[in-house]
Amino acid sequence: MTTAAIITKTRPRLSLRTLIVAGCAVATWWQAHRALTGNDLSWFYTFEWPILAGIAIAAWWHLIHEDPEERAARRRERAKGDPAQRHAEW
Repeated sequence: MTTAAIITKTRPRLSLRTLIVAGCAVATWWQAHRALTGNDLSWFYTFEWPILAGIAIAAWWHLIHEDPEERAARRRERAKGDPAQRHAEW
C-alpha cells in the first residue's frame, strides 16, 4: 500500500483520533479542577481520562499498522476452529 493510499484511508480516523484525545484532555482538566475543589471521586477520573486517550492512540496505531494479509490469515485460521475454543482476536 502506498503512502498516499494510507493517508487517504486514515484521514477520517486521524480527525476522530484528534477529537477524542482533545476531548480527553478537556475532561482531564475539568476533573482535576473538580478534584481540587473538594470532589474526591474526581481524582479517579483525573487519571482515567489520560489513560483512555492513550488507549485511543494505541488502537489507532494498531489499526493503521496492521498487515491486511496477516489479519485475513488470522481470521481464516480462527474460522476453522471450534467457536467455543476461540480467543479474543485482539
